[in-house]
Parts: sequence; structure tokens; C-alpha cells
Amino acid sequence: MSNDDKPKKTFLTDFEEALYKCNKCGFCQTSCKVYKTHLNEAYAPRGRNRLIKSVQNGTLSDEDPEFLDAINSCLLCQECSVTCPSGVKPHELVLAARRYLAIEKGLPISKRIALNVLANPNKRKMAFKAARAVCGSIISKIEGFDGFRGIDVKGMPISGVSFLDQATEVNTVPDAKKRLGFYVGCFINHTLPGTGHSIVKVLNKGKFNVIIPKDQVCCGTPQHAYGDYETAKKNARKTIKQFAEFDAVITGCASCGAMLKKEYVHLFSDEPDFLDEVQKFSSKVFDFSEFVVANMDLEYAGLKAIHKKVTYHDGCHMSRGQGVREQPRKILKSIPRLQYVEMKEADRCCGAAGLFQGYFHEFAENISRQKVNNIDDTAAETVITGCPACLHRIQGSLRLAGKKQKVVHIADLLAQAFEDSDSVIKKREE
Repeated sequence: MSNDDKPKKTFLTDFEEALYKCNKCGFCQTSCKVYKTHLNEAYAPRGRNRLIKSVQNGTLSDEDPEFLDAINSCLLCQECSVTCPSGVKPHELVLAARRYLAIEKGLPISKRIALNVLANPNKRKMAFKAARAVCGSIISKIEGFDGFRGIDVKGMPISGVSFLDQATEVNTVPDAKKRLGFYVGCFINHTLPGTGHSIVKVLNKGKFNVIIPKDQVCCGTPQHAYGDYETAKKNARKTIKQFAEFDAVITGCASCGAMLKKEYVHLFSDEPDFLDEVQKFSSKVFDFSEFVVANMDLEYAGLKAIHKKVTYHDGCHMSRGQGVREQPRKILKSIPRLQYVEMKEADRCCGAAGLFQGYFHEFAENISRQKVNNIDDTAAETVITGCPACLHRIQGSLRLAGKKQKVVHIADLLAQAFEDSDSVIKKREE
């Protein structure tokens, strides 16, 4: 039986055991950044669980505004799922509730449009070009206008030419060890093409051939997050087929990596005939830093010294979504003269969380403000991360707060360490 053939309430009933497993201890409150901002029990994971249970058993309407706000305001950062001593995974309950709402009520038109555009490469390219034109010709000329709803619209670096349009599809080196497929992701493609080139450069330095399929599609993270599983599955099938023959699949985006590695298996859990192929694909997906540490000996790579004081931000989809924590730090500590200082709550959500920052901007701004304060406390001049979405959110929050720190993708920093000049970082900062 396909998802659409199942009774609508089943999407909540399937999680009934987890809903009743919550012992209401309140540990999740200590980790939930949205709850700490709002201090309303409905926005704590156990509060969301209770609301979902009430809808599931029919004692609360699924049109109740508090239920809808509570479900849609979750960051999906997974902190509560890590914290829960009873093993409940509240973020999965939220995903089930959003799936239920998408089927029962349909997505709001604004989300439906946004998710449709992100899923379609041609529409997405047109949208980014339009955004670049608007930012360059209108917004940049409005004196005093910096951001919109806490988002640094003016400072968003949208590229005139996408990475996929710039890049050479086949990048080979003599005596290559493996044949890698580079899954680019939307943000690197349209806003950080230099980071894409850095990833290819470092992997080539490690004696790996890098192939970049030109007709890649969105990994499905935005659609999956808001319950549009059909679109997510459509793109997932294409991605799995497209990258099936590579020795490994590399991504430089925390969200894409978590989706390809972990969520595809959940997405196709109701299709046992296809699940083996999905699991085989997901098992060979690696985050850039994860692959580099496992397959390149940086100690003997002859890395150039970089005289900077840096700190590191763990994206939610990187640390909790993929379990990649130590590898980026090993890279940073392998670069000569680089002064690394650990940030307080380095894995604290930055406040982006996809569409969350637009729909719940007051929460997002509060969460981002604390991240900015934690960065300030390190006295670092540069923030390193492996998540493009976090990079833009943190950089924008720093700029809007009048701060001077730069946020750089770890691939750009490592690419700089492989060369004599600072050209990669300078290009990113311009």
C-alpha cells in the first residue's frame, strides 16, 4: 500500500507507541531553542508530542492554530531527540505530523510554490537569477535597508553563473585511487561556486577523479521537511540512479548529506523492493570533511601555514544528522599556524532551518543572536562550517549586527592550505 492509499490518520497512528513513550520529564525543554525563546509549553518537544497525540486520538482539531504553529515552528535540529532519556525522537513525530497535514490539508500556497521551485532545476535557476537582479538593481540602492525579517538579503552572494554551469564535468588525475561523484546541492551551486571548485581541487589533490553530473536535482530535504514525500521521492530516485556507479558520493552540504545518507532510507521504508538499492547508495555517501580525513593523510600533505584564529560551527544536519563532529576539527588542527578555539555550544542551531527563518523570523533572530554572542566570545576572526545554509545565516547575522568576522566553508580553508596564496578566501570575502 502506498502512502497515499493509507488512511490519513495512520501517519500519526504509526507513531502511537512513541507518543505514549514520552514520560514528560522535561529534559527536552533544556535543549529546545524555540521553547527557550517563547517559553510556551506548546513549543517544547513534550508539548508538541501532546498536541500530536491529541490530534491523533481526536480530542483536538488539526486546524487548531496552536497545533499548527507548534508543528511548523520546529527547527528539526534533533537536539531533543539526542537529549531524550526515553528514546523518543520528537523531530520524527513532527515530521509525521507535517506529513499528515500535507495530505489532510494540503500545503499552504507559499510553501507549495517554494518547494516546487526548489525541486525543479530550471525554475530554481530562474528564481536565483531573479533574486540576484532584484538585490543588485533595487535592494542595494535602498539606503538603510539591510535585511528582511532578519535575513541578510542585501549580503546574500548569489552567483551570476552557477557552479554546475562553470564546472568541468570530468576532473581526472593520473593514478587516481577512486572515482567520486560530487553531489553539489542548491546553495553551493547558486551561491558558493568557489566552494564547489575548492572541493574538486582538494579531492584531485588527494588523487581522486571527480565527476560532476550536470543535470543534478535537489536532494529533497525541503520537500521532506514539510511532508511533500512524493516530490522528495521523485528527486531521490533520480539522484540514486545518477550516482549509483561511483565508488563514493561526496557532498559539501550538511543538509544534503544527511538527506542522502539517512533520510532516503526512511523515505523508502515502505518500498522493500527498492530499499536495498537505496541502502547501497546511502552507504557510500560522505561529507567532504569525513571523506578527506578517512582517505587523505593531511599530516604529510605539505599544507601551507594559515595565520588565522578560527572557530567552528557544527551544523545540525552535520553533527546530529550525520554524526560528523571530529573530522572537521581534525582538518583544522592539521593546518600549520592555524589557531583553533572551540566555541561554546558549537552545535547550537544557528536559526536558519530552511523556511523556518522566513516564517518564524522572531524566533530565528533570537536564536541567531546567541550564536553571534558565542562567536564573539571566542575572539576568532573567522568562523568555519561545513553547511552552506548555516554559512549564509551566520554571516548575515554577523553583518546585520555590525560584526566583522567572516564565515568560510571548510573546503575553502583547506583549498587555501594547499596553495601559496590566499586567493580562495579572498574571493569568498569579496
